[in-house]
Amino acid sequence: MKKAPDLNSILKDELQEYIDFMVGNGRSFRVDTTILKEFDRFLQTRKDQNIDAALVDDFVRIKLHITDGQYENRHRIIRKFLDYRAIRGRGESVPIHPKVRIGGRRIPHIYSEADMAHLISHAGKLKPFDSLRSHTYQAIIGLLACTGMRISEALNLDVEDVDLENDILYIRNTKFKKSRYVPIHATASMALKQYAIHRAKYFPDNRDSAFFLSTLGDAVKYTAFNETFAKMIRELNIGGESHNARIHDLRHTFAVNRMLAWYEEGVDIRDMLQILSTYMGHTNFENTTYYLNASSVLMEKGAAAFKFSGRGEENA
Repeated sequence: MKKAPDLNSILKDELQEYIDFMVGNGRSFRVDTTILKEFDRFLQTRKDQNIDAALVDDFVRIKLHITDGQYENRHRIIRKFLDYRAIRGRGESVPIHPKVRIGGRRIPHIYSEADMAHLISHAGKLKPFDSLRSHTYQAIIGLLACTGMRISEALNLDVEDVDLENDILYIRNTKFKKSRYVPIHATASMALKQYAIHRAKYFPDNRDSAFFLSTLGDAVKYTAFNETFAKMIRELNIGGESHNARIHDLRHTFAVNRMLAWYEEGVDIRDMLQILSTYMGHTNFENTTYYLNASSVLMEKGAAAFKFSGRGEENA
C-alpha cells in the first residue's frame, strides 16, 4: 500500500497533534489517519481557508460513488477533529450533517439547571406520600447527575459498596464486567447519608443488601425507575414536544459539562480525558471522545446552563 504523504496544510501541526493524541490514548486510528491526511491534501488545494461546515461538506463529497455510510464516516472523522480543535480553543466545530445521530446514536438531551431543579422537586412529590419512594428517586437522580454513573450501576449498589466515611462508591461488575471505585464530593456523600437516614426510618429491620430500596423494601427495579422517570419527563415537558430526554442523558450531561468546566478553567483537555474515561468506566478512550461530538452540537445550550461550578459532584 502506498504510504500517504506527510501533512502539509495550514492545519498540519494540529492534525498531527490530534493523531498523536488519539493513537497515544489507545485508539485504533489507521482509517481515521488516512482520511485526515486526505483532508490535509484537500486543504492544500483550497484558496478559501475558512474551516466551516461548507468546506467539510465539499471535502466529503469530492469522493464519488461512496455509500451513505461511508459519507457519514468521513464527515464524522473530520467533525471529531474539529471538535478537538474547538475544545482546544482554536476554532469552531461543525454540526452533524445530514442526520440527527452521532455514529448511529441519537443526540442526547443536555439537562439544564432548571431541568434538574424541576426533576428533583417533582421526584419529591411522588406518591405514596410519607414513603421512601420520593427520597429514593431524588437520591438516585442526584447521584446520576453528579457522577455520570450508569443507572444500572446506581441500582446495583449494595450497602457495603457505599462508603460514606471516605466518600467512595464501589461499582461492581459493570457493563463491561469490570469494577471500579468512584470518589464522590462531600456534598454528594452528605445527600446519601440523608437518604440512609430515611431508609432506616422506613425499613429499620430491612435485610436487603441493596442501598436504594423500593416501597416494598427490596432493590429498585430498572423498569419501574425508567417508567417513572419517563413519566416525569413528559409531565415536566423536558426535551420539548418529543420529550427526547432519557435517564442515560444524565451521564452525557455530566461528561459534557465536566469538559466545558475544564475548558473554562484552562485545563489541558488532553490530559484530563483519560481521567474522565476511567472515572466513567469506559473500556477504551474512544467511548469518551464520543462526548466531544455531543458537545459540538449542544455546547451552546449546555455552556450557559447546568454548570457544576468546577466540580461535577457538587450538585448531588
